[in-house]
Order: sequence, then C-alpha cells, then structure tokens
Amino acid sequence: MSSDKITKKDLRKIYLRYFALNCMNDYPGQMHNGYTFSLLPVLKKIYADNKEKRVDAYKRHMNEYINVTPYIAGLPMGITIAMEEENAKSDNFDTTTIATMKTSLMGPLSAIGDTIFHSTLRIIATAVIVELASQGNFMAPVIFLLVFNIPNIIARYYSLTAGYHMGVGFISKAEESGIMDKISYASSVVGLMAIGAMTAVNVKLSTAITFGGGIGDEIEPTKLQSLLDSIMPKMLPLCLVGIIYYLLGKKVGVVPLLIGLLVVGVILYSFGIIA
Repeated sequence: MSSDKITKKDLRKIYLRYFALNCMNDYPGQMHNGYTFSLLPVLKKIYADNKEKRVDAYKRHMNEYINVTPYIAGLPMGITIAMEEENAKSDNFDTTTIATMKTSLMGPLSAIGDTIFHSTLRIIATAVIVELASQGNFMAPVIFLLVFNIPNIIARYYSLTAGYHMGVGFISKAEESGIMDKISYASSVVGLMAIGAMTAVNVKLSTAITFGGGIGDEIEPTKLQSLLDSIMPKMLPLCLVGIIYYLLGKKVGVVPLLIGLLVVGVILYSFGIIA
C-alpha cells in the first residue's frame, strides 16, 4: 500500500501535468513521454535520496509503451506511484511488475474509456447541441465543450486518486471480481443506445414518391413515406446509416463517403425520389 509520503498536493501536480499526456506521442512508445513528464515531480520526491533508482524510474517509463484513453489514464498513474513507493522502500521489489500492470490495464481501460467518452459522451454532447447549431445559436460550441469536457476533467482527477489509494492490490482485486469486463460491457450497451437514438433524431431522410390517385380530387395519391412509417418509423435513416457502416467496414474513406452522399443526394432529389 502507499505511504504518507505522497500528499494531495503532489497528486494535484500530476493531475495538472497529465493534461499534456498526448502532447508528444510517437509510434514506438505512444504516450510514454507525457506519462513520464506527468510523474516527474513525484518520482523526484520518492527517490530524493536514491539517484540510481530515480534514473532507473525515468528510463523505465520512457522506454515502456503506454496507450490509454487519456481521461482515465490517471488510474494506472496512481497505481504506478504506489508501486514506485514500494520500490523505494524495498530492494527486493520486482520493477517488472510496474510494466506488467500498465500493459494489463491498457486494453480494458481503453475499451471502457473509449466507449464512455468517445462513443457515448461525445455523441450525447453532439446530440444536445446539433439543433442549437443548426439554428445559428453561438452558444452551441460552448455547450458542447462543457458537456464533453466537465465529465472527463473530473474523471482524470478521481481516476488518479483512486488508482493511488487502491495501490498495488488493484490488479488482483479487479481480476477476482471481473469488474473491468462488466463495466466495459455496460458501457458498450449505453454507447449503442446513444448511437441508435442519434440515428432516429439527427439523420433526416424521407422519400417524395407517391402513387395512385389522379381521378379528379376524390382520391388523393398515396405517399410511400407514410407506408414506410407505418411499417417502421425512421426506416430510411436506419438504412442509410447501415449502408454507411457497411462501406466504412469495407475501408471506404470518410471524404469519399461525404462526397458520394452529396452527389447521390442531389441526383435523387432532382428526380423526386427523396424529399
């Protein structure tokens, strides 16, 4: 467990520094520069009396690959601090367990973080402001930034403090309870629900095709859109999203997709197929 050597003030220093976690990414180590930069003040304090171990700690984190959703990267950082404290107190501590901990958390945490923040919260934030933006409301981007950033700013801090206080026993506890898999699954369900809701609300597509009628004014033409809505509301938007999803799976680029949608949309509208 962690000692009293690291204070809340020290954790706040790391918290502020790790907003720069993604500032110097590279392919060999991904976030290793930002991760080491964030931990520097605490590593200096932990190994103040042992220059050799301090230098080893710098090299250890600079040379290790790390890539975690930034908003919850505080969790492995906090556990790292607790483990470095253990290493400072004991000459028999196996420092390879620090790398093992970081590696074992990268996948599960990224799955959870990407689902919550990128696939769910960002979409919800977009859904909240898209109507305001379409009306020209200048507050739309401000509201988007607040809805998206306030939760992740809070998550950064509490993931860091939680990781530190849970310390070296976190991995074994997580494996025993299976909590990581449960959170990841629940986040995926919420993310899919949010995407489905956005498809229904924000994707606008309807057909202008009509048939029948034409005998004086007694019989009105039947609208194909009404028939489709009676079968399943928002059928066309769902089909459109499904087609785009299929094409993305076939590695079609986003730019060709956007241009294709514009061209096909103009052609279909010109022939009176879509409204």
